Amino acid sequence: MPRIPNVAALVLAICVLASSGLACAQSSGETDLDRERLIENLKLQIPQLRQAQSITVGPVTSSEVPGFRQTTLTINNRNQVPALVRDDGQQLLLLAAPPVDASRSIAEVQAEMDAEAEEREATLSEAAGAMPVRGAADAPVTMIAFSDFQCPYCKQSTSLIDAVLDAYPEQVNFVFLHFPLPNHGWAKPASIAAQCAARQSDDAFWTLHDAYFANQGQITEANVIDQAEGFLQGADLDMAQWRTCATDEASGAHQTARQVVEQALRTGEQLGVRGTPTFFIDGELMQGPRSVESFGARIEAAASE
Repeated sequence: MPRIPNVAALVLAICVLASSGLACAQSSGETDLDRERLIENLKLQIPQLRQAQSITVGPVTSSEVPGFRQTTLTINNRNQVPALVRDDGQQLLLLAAPPVDASRSIAEVQAEMDAEAEEREATLSEAAGAMPVRGAADAPVTMIAFSDFQCPYCKQSTSLIDAVLDAYPEQVNFVFLHFPLPNHGWAKPASIAAQCAARQSDDAFWTLHDAYFANQGQITEANVIDQAEGFLQGADLDMAQWRTCATDEASGAHQTARQVVEQALRTGEQLGVRGTPTFFIDGELMQGPRSVESFGARIEAAASE
């Protein structure tokens, strides 16, 4: 799965640069955070961050941890990592997650988790409602993938999706939600072109979906629209209308298709999607090894609820 540097999995204490070399200096009473110095020390201690296109440090606010304030690091304008900064600005703690409020009762925790699950399922349902469905439209369970047409791992996952649909033809259907990654140059125009096809025909959307993955190695940012037009030959479409939608950025059709793609991207980010493909089955994030068996277990449980 393509991912941006996974610093969120780290829990580190980092000393900020003093006058010469790396050292934990005594407090000078300074309350302003030297962001540039902090970022350079992050790169020193976490080498994978040296490859990041951008690192920004968000606003610093008070925290419930004595002696520390809280902030958020943003990597490549996407990946957000919570952090605690010592009041003197000389030490930074990168967190795997924000500090946990452990004061709630088990019943309160369960109620909040149930509410979050309902909200997540409603959000996904709304996003999926605008998209073509593969499989039985009236299936009780929906499998959703946030995916990227240029992503090689997404291409590999298509065989798993097909196998799951074959194994559970009456219980589950499948919805593709666009999540074009910023480092994949032709993924977003491909998604917009697919949405332009979907405006006229669900079958045409799936034609492009399958063809993009089957011919991934031959598609470039320069030829993606011409390739898509070739894949659609024989489809029951008004091709002139489709091309206007896919290429004319000023057209209402193009803007509508683009909005669908960008809304799916925002939905994924809201739900914590960090790479592709990311799967949800009836609102539950599928983690761990992916197989027909693991997906099937969740499908059977969701169908019986």
